[in-house]
Amino acid sequence: MKLLPAATRELLAFLTAQKAEVFDLAGRIDSRRYLGRRFPEPLPLIMTLQQYPGYRRMVGENWMHWHDYYEFFVALSGRGDFSSGNDRFLFEPGDIVIVDPLKIHGVMRMEAAHSALVILFPAHLIAQAGAVVEQGFLSPWDRREPGVLPLLKTAHPQAPAVHQALLQLAQVWFGPLAGEERWVALKFHLTAVLFALRHAFTTSSCQAVPAADKAQREERLRRSLDYVSLHAHESLTQPAVARAAGMSTSRFRAFFKETTGWGFAQYVRELRVERAAKLLRDTDDSVAEIAHRTGFADQSHLLRCFKAKYGIAPLGYRQRHHA
Repeated sequence: MKLLPAATRELLAFLTAQKAEVFDLAGRIDSRRYLGRRFPEPLPLIMTLQQYPGYRRMVGENWMHWHDYYEFFVALSGRGDFSSGNDRFLFEPGDIVIVDPLKIHGVMRMEAAHSALVILFPAHLIAQAGAVVEQGFLSPWDRREPGVLPLLKTAHPQAPAVHQALLQLAQVWFGPLAGEERWVALKFHLTAVLFALRHAFTTSSCQAVPAADKAQREERLRRSLDYVSLHAHESLTQPAVARAAGMSTSRFRAFFKETTGWGFAQYVRELRVERAAKLLRDTDDSVAEIAHRTGFADQSHLLRCFKAKYGIAPLGYRQRHHA
């Protein structure tokens, strides 16, 4: 077993001594795969220690999701596989995973003993619209070099500095400070963590995307996913969805892939298969009827897509869930 740096060991020891909550995501992801959050005021920051004793049971069948806020988490125990867009990678205790806003992501596999510190915050906590300097704190998300995984391994030279900054942030969060003193201290230490992360990730020399452009991109994504959610059971065409988003078909194709990390056809196929799976669990409808209700060309098309995702035929899936 590899020896972790002293700062990493100190962080993990402090966090594992704190009270954790059992993670539960089932039923919280909407039909667009969006996972919303209500952030507290006046400091819109959420930090939670989460345990995952049965990941698939807690998240349900449809766990891949996206959101418009910033997130990173520190694995405390256990290992797992994380997927973000087209990237898939292994994380271990002490590793930090950067979760990109608007990217479709989720844990693909996780050891039963896994726990993590999860940190969530909206962009405006760090950088208001037009605040060019403050945008630099978000560069690990907004300006990461193409091809660089959103993962900081414990072996990275900058990892001890990030872990030390995280320890100071966690000590305030789980400590006795209250009121304005607590809010100021938390924001100070969060920016220190982001500053350390900035030095850990190679960032592009290009300017960060302006806040107005981010808002437009998010709105276009919402409109396109709203349209898909409403019409996925029909003969859905990419030009129709592009029009709903206010874009040309060619621009929409690139936009969707760049923003979510998934191809448009992949997104629609996954959505239809997941809806078919729900009908198999909740109804006695025939496979042919379910194929028709979920937008597949025919029963054979559903069968191919279903087996590719779940590794089992639809009727076998139904029998397993009704057993």
